[in-house]
Amino acid sequence: MASPPPGHRRAVNGLAFSPDGRLLASCGNDRTAILWSVADPEHPARITALRGHRRAVRAVAFSPDGRILATGGGDRRVLLWSLADPACLATLAHDRPGWLGRDVRQEAGVNAVAFSPDGRLLACGSDRTVHLWDVSDPARPVRRAATARWSGPVKAVGFAPDGRLLATGAGDPENTGILWDVTDPAHPVRMSTLVPFVRSRATTAFFAGTPSINAVAFSPDGRLLATADGDFGVAGGTGGSWRKGSASLWDVTDPAAGIRTATPAPGAGAGQVLSVAFSPDGRSLAYAGEAADLIVCDLTDPVRPSVAATLTGHRGAVRAVAFSPDGRWLASGGIDRTVRLWAVVSGRSGRT
Repeated sequence: MASPPPGHRRAVNGLAFSPDGRLLASCGNDRTAILWSVADPEHPARITALRGHRRAVRAVAFSPDGRILATGGGDRRVLLWSLADPACLATLAHDRPGWLGRDVRQEAGVNAVAFSPDGRLLACGSDRTVHLWDVSDPARPVRRAATARWSGPVKAVGFAPDGRLLATGAGDPENTGILWDVTDPAHPVRMSTLVPFVRSRATTAFFAGTPSINAVAFSPDGRLLATADGDFGVAGGTGGSWRKGSASLWDVTDPAAGIRTATPAPGAGAGQVLSVAFSPDGRSLAYAGEAADLIVCDLTDPVRPSVAATLTGHRGAVRAVAFSPDGRWLASGGIDRTVRLWAVVSGRSGRT
């Protein structure tokens, strides 16, 4: 293997493939987003680094036409980049939502961004608020709605393939996951609540920390929603702690119900799950988290998913996973500062 091109100097937080699969965007705690050419996935090449955020860059997303890249950061800003130059077209600023506790301050800022399938809307998870922006003209974005319903940071946003539903995930025990009808973007309607972990009152009283949904992904047909779940606790005055996670599958054919059908991830002891992604054909689900391994599940029977592959190579937590549009490659990024490309069939990886 040839020496890898220079990548991130700190942890990698987010990944996204362009719609044509020729570009991969990564972002990290080094305050940069990097564009990679992956036209030849065996030999990825760094194109450029996008600098403009004043703190860690936590999320990246391509517009459906591949012309715009959105980046969200700990500086509470979303930058819209034209990929023709590349140049920053607009800055979307998000206000601080009042007082933030210590645990929330650590995740303050924009943690998630997602374009609607038609490219007209951009959803941003910022602190305790979800913002919907009209980005029909990327140089002149207009805020359509700002919904503040959470006691903790919003960590995940994602649109259904038909654009009518928006899923959100947060560090909030009562509003961990929410399905929204965004047919009228100016007035989102709450449809149902998804709660992957239910705590007893005794557990809640004794342990600090909170359950969360760290990432969301709709299946290509829109019938399933995958969530990356986590829960942790620290016993007051004892120093004792625990962490657990799961990747949950929810049947969202009736958005008002949101029924969990399966939890294919290991339970206690595996750490929090931080990222999930469906393959383009919907037959596989990839997830990863604090346990460092990537798990690929076969969804032939979504009620009883089976582990098809376990991919090892990262040294530490994996914060992002993404399938290429043709489904042949899986990208992963983590706290070891590397981005890896895995040949899905063979499980072989290369490092950038």
